[in-house]
Amino acid sequence: MSTKAKFELHALNLGKLVGNLLTIEMAARMFLAKHDEDFQSKIATQLPRVSEGDLVESDAFTNADDLRQTLQKYNKRAPNALAVPIDEIVSLRDALAHGRTFGFGEIQHLRLLKFSRKAAEGKHRVELAQDMSETWFVHNIRVLESALQSLTQALDYEQREFD
Repeated sequence: MSTKAKFELHALNLGKLVGNLLTIEMAARMFLAKHDEDFQSKIATQLPRVSEGDLVESDAFTNADDLRQTLQKYNKRAPNALAVPIDEIVSLRDALAHGRTFGFGEIQHLRLLKFSRKAAEGKHRVELAQDMSETWFVHNIRVLESALQSLTQALDYEQREFD
């Protein structure tokens, strides 16, 4: 496989991870909102009509909870069999959001590094040093797809494949 093809595959896999992470958070928020009696009327009447600058009520859909808080609330309300692996999902999301991805020369894989937020004596600790290999991508895509299946089942949504 050419270097260009490898990087194109890398970009495709990275897009799968990011898209799945965004969908997981949205699905968890929708699950929580679905169990809020008042939300059913808001989703049909308020949300489709909001504009920039409008004020909306705080709920599972609009609050500032981070991904970890949202998934913790989901796992508390969902059946145990449909719980998602919070630490693994949040760690991946944080690495992609706050890490540095790079490659030099004729390397086999791009590398993902994440550094501590605070420096100690002018130095940052390396919190993650990961080669983004095909095996790494496959594992993480499977973890996220499994979580999405659980969320979809908990939401009682029909899952559809793209044609």
